[in-house]
Amino acid sequence: MKRGAFFIDKDGVLVDNSRYPEIIPTDELLENDIFEGLKHIQNKGYKIIIVSNQKWISKGLMKREDVEKTFQIIIKKLKEKGIEINDYFYCPHKEEDNCNCRKPSPKMILDAAEKHSISLKDSFMIGDMEKDIESGKNAGTKTILVLTGRGKDYQNETNADYVINNLNEINKVIK
Repeated sequence: MKRGAFFIDKDGVLVDNSRYPEIIPTDELLENDIFEGLKHIQNKGYKIIIVSNQKWISKGLMKREDVEKTFQIIIKKLKEKGIEINDYFYCPHKEEDNCNCRKPSPKMILDAAEKHSISLKDSFMIGDMEKDIESGKNAGTKTILVLTGRGKDYQNETNADYVINNLNEINKVIK
């Protein structure tokens, strides 16, 4: 197996979701909170893979094509800053669908690890909600809660291994 990866939730970690669930997430990056951290992760040799619940599809609020377009725009914006996203996975279901891929299920992480030959014990899951943390724990990764997005709602009751203000503080976790 190759070195680990950083599995990163999209909404609330990379893009703003501070008004969730009233709004549908956009491709507007949290520019002041992510670039340095993502570059640090990349420079340390980790793959970067986005794993995200996208219930907007099953709720009929977004088409799959629109979600795909949003991911492509985010990937392009990050690439322009010298950051490579190695892949992305998303669950199109809402909780009531009882699928096997929606976080806190580890399925997206496990699928990505298999596809990219990733060592889960050497990997991290970063999210702003406890479902993200549970997904990482269920997959066997270390976990990081960021206080961007909804993270502030969970900071006092999280099971995360680490809590940081935003991705730019990742150097507190990996030197």
